[in-house]
Formats: sequence, structure tokens, C-alpha cells
Amino acid sequence: MAQQQQGNADDKVEVTAFTPTSVREILAPFGNGVSIADRQTPEGRPFVEASFGQLRVNMFFTACPPNQPTQCQGLYMLAFWPKPAERNPQNLAQAAGDFNRLYEFSKAGVSVAGEPFVARYLISDFGVKRGTLRREVTNFVVLAQRFNQEVVSPPAQ
Repeated sequence: MAQQQQGNADDKVEVTAFTPTSVREILAPFGNGVSIADRQTPEGRPFVEASFGQLRVNMFFTACPPNQPTQCQGLYMLAFWPKPAERNPQNLAQAAGDFNRLYEFSKAGVSVAGEPFVARYLISDFGVKRGTLRREVTNFVVLAQRFNQEVVSPPAQ
């Protein structure tokens, strides 16, 4: 019981900025449940791609002071799916809007290319515990899976 109260010591480590290294440290306890790859945007900005089974989550570093790419204070998590050929674009956009009303701490939508997406933004201003960030990632993965089931590939009615 005392061990449960103490928790995992790594969960208590403070994250003061988002970098590929800090994101890898946040994701490390997921073990084989996640595969991680370093990527770059077409403009050359680094981001991390984390795959949880079939779900891919891109993690972009934002709110970076000029010339200080290792001091980013924001992490933008984005999961997206290919444009579903069998879905009417207007119905898909409506379903994403309905999802937004149910889950206010995320943003769901359809890109101009017709790709459905769900996103969430995290901040590390003044530091946040790794354990808290892991919970945020876990909650986002669950939310993205729910988005896929309810919006992208809902059961036929």
C-alpha cells in the first residue's frame, strides 16, 4: 500500500519543455504498446509519430521561443484518418461537430482534403509531471479510438 501511495518515481519527474527526447520519456512506460518514430514536417520542423496499434498520433512541438527549439512549451497531438470513401462529406463534418460538443477538451473536424481528425493541445508552462502527461496521452488515445468508432467508421444503421 505504501508503494501505491508513492507511485512510480518517473511519474513525478517534472517536464518543463517538449522535445523529441521528453516525449520519448513520457511514452517509454507504454513499452511494446507504442512504436515511436522521429519525423520532420516539409519545413524541417521535428515531430514525433507514436503508433498505438493502428492509431497514429503525431506530436508537434509548439510555442517555441525564437532560436530555442528545445524549449517548446506546447505539444499538439493530432490523429487523423484517410478520407472515408463511403461517407458523405457533409455527414462526416456534422458527426465531427457533434463529437466536439460531447468532448469539449479536444478538437475534431475534417481537413480540406476530407481527412477526419481529432486533436488536443497540452502545455508545460512552469512544468508538469510526466505521470500527468502520460494520462493526457492515454486519454487522447482513448478519445481518438472513440472518434474512430463514432465518427470515422460508425456501425451501419
